[in-house]
Amino acid sequence: MLKATLLLLAGGESKRMGQPKALLPVGAITLVEWLAQRLGGSFDEVLVSANDPQLVPRGLRMVRDRRAGHLGPLAGIEAGLAAAGNEAVVAVACDMPHVTPALTRQLVDLSDGHDAAVPRLGGRPEPALACYRQTAAWAIGEALDMGRLKAAAALDHLDVAWLDDADRKLFWNINTPKDYQVFLSAL
Repeated sequence: MLKATLLLLAGGESKRMGQPKALLPVGAITLVEWLAQRLGGSFDEVLVSANDPQLVPRGLRMVRDRRAGHLGPLAGIEAGLAAAGNEAVVAVACDMPHVTPALTRQLVDLSDGHDAAVPRLGGRPEPALACYRQTAAWAIGEALDMGRLKAAAALDHLDVAWLDDADRKLFWNINTPKDYQVFLSAL
């Protein structure tokens, strides 16, 4: 069990999907529930970042953005850090179904002594699947204060441990109805 918080980012607008990704059915449960079950057992706390209670499964704690408006994953990470009962918070976008407990553990371990541990794929950061320490909160808040809404915006001001050797398949995400069908057919 990790002394860390799992933060599922479930508040996206899902424009290409046409409906909230968090509520996509996976058998008898929703995608966000499926991910909580897949990863949550490794963590001593699980939070769901969303501004709509319908996106949060019963039994899980919802954290709302601390700022008005749709500010994206960075605002969700800010809210998760503020609500978390742990020093380490692993943010996982709810549309990334191939994330493994081993990867989340690797990120927590790598973040020790840093503000964050963030994977990079082809040189590009993946901040919606990363571990943030409480020391990252100031830079995230500052980025949001300055209107820099991309989750990668705060990374320039953090001591980041980069993970460059992760399996690219773990970062695949569901963006469209076709992606969703591919995911279901692979189960």
